[in-house]
Amino acid sequence: MTSDHLMRLATRSQTFSKLERTATAALLLSWLLLNRATLGWLIQPVQEISLFNQVMLLAGVALLLIQGVRHRQQFRFSAVPIFRWSPLLLLLSSAIGMIAAQWLLMLDQVPIVFALLGTYGLLGLFLESTVWRKGLPIGAAIAVMVPFGVQYSTGLGFPARILTAHTVELLLRTWHVAALSSEDIIVLDTGIAQVDLPCSGLKSLWTGTLFLLMATWLERRQFGLRWLVVFIANLGLLAIANIARVLTLVLVAHVWQQITLAEILHVPLGVITFVVACGFTLLLLRWVPRSMASGQNDHQQNNVLADAKLPFLLAACLLALALIPHPPAPAAPPAVTKLDWAIATQTQTIPLTPTEQSFFANHPDVVAHKQRFTYQGLTGSVLLVSSPSLQAHHAPELCLIGSGFHLDHIAPQQFVAGPLARWLSLNDRTQTAVYWFQAPDQTTGDFLTRIWQEASRQQSSWTLVSILFDQFHNPDDPKLQVLVTDIYRSLGETLQKA
Repeated sequence: MTSDHLMRLATRSQTFSKLERTATAALLLSWLLLNRATLGWLIQPVQEISLFNQVMLLAGVALLLIQGVRHRQQFRFSAVPIFRWSPLLLLLSSAIGMIAAQWLLMLDQVPIVFALLGTYGLLGLFLESTVWRKGLPIGAAIAVMVPFGVQYSTGLGFPARILTAHTVELLLRTWHVAALSSEDIIVLDTGIAQVDLPCSGLKSLWTGTLFLLMATWLERRQFGLRWLVVFIANLGLLAIANIARVLTLVLVAHVWQQITLAEILHVPLGVITFVVACGFTLLLLRWVPRSMASGQNDHQQNNVLADAKLPFLLAACLLALALIPHPPAPAAPPAVTKLDWAIATQTQTIPLTPTEQSFFANHPDVVAHKQRFTYQGLTGSVLLVSSPSLQAHHAPELCLIGSGFHLDHIAPQQFVAGPLARWLSLNDRTQTAVYWFQAPDQTTGDFLTRIWQEASRQQSSWTLVSILFDQFHNPDDPKLQVLVTDIYRSLGETLQKA
């Protein structure tokens, strides 16, 4: 072999090495660009969490780094991507799932889970196949822990409580027990049961998912279709266990009037139902086959590409996904500062209470307006709260209860030529309240419907209409029907013009 030929081979090798490094850099930069919003989201909550949680988070990161250094011989990284089907599919499916979640759901944590799973898929292109597969349950656990760990009390917690309350209400009504759920409370003839944060079921779903991932890792079960079936079954079992717990407590405390017994059962019942659900999950996990022995079929999984064009192709795909625009921000609510009454009503604008002013001051995009009215013997006040987000809205009966009103009864009410609302009897049938949520083409008195419309990006900007009458009026009172319908009509015209 001549010296010229050797020099050409050396030059070609150097050129190929530079091209590989360029392709690797392009792949990493395209992934960072695609997940730029994820990085910003993670930085903000970490700054807001308590010092103890920050220390625990740093300790977890330090533990992972120490384990990586101790077992560095097992963690042999490739300088260039080694394309394997499993990491590649996880990377691309997570990227697509993240984009889809951003457009279909208004829940920050879901895209973050996809982004972290995709990051682990990207890591699998540089890490040895057997090591990556062993660490997949841990990677999935971290992807679940991080977004829900730093912002556990927001996002899904409140909707989960409302959904739990609605499910318990449905079961009680099936058993002919009069009940109506509103936000995170269940109104019965014998009292009001509140579904607090521990009863939402979200914490058990989160912890139960981590339990399944840890059990998968310890027993070396294989990820696949069977594992996915077990995962879905695990979520169902945990949800059923939580609903059974809440239903039992409501029956014991408010139907059978054994409040002391319910307080005793509150914590033990939650632990027992959670353990039983996890026990069934552990039995189902035995149906999942174990992972293959180390090194088996590695040759089939590995496909080292000598051509650097394919990393560029993958980088181009990620860059194309990164160029997809983010969904538009919710539209600002219309400036509902007055009602165009068609009926002969005497009105007067009144200031918000100090509590209302303090609450709405935390939401700068909210428009709140309050009026006193008099109409053919009907007197009271109407509060209008227009908001592009859920945080400024609530079920008014909770505010009324907090202000000292006694809630006698609450029922859904369809007004003739008017809104689908909720009618409330207060203070031993001495006062009445009516409320609903109104959008340009929809009204509802159900707070869960309001949440789902925003979470699914169908309708985010709503106006809460809360009417408090000074006297008691039946929902079929003609004068009340006329007044409610006129407010509904006037607000509808304002919203249509916006």
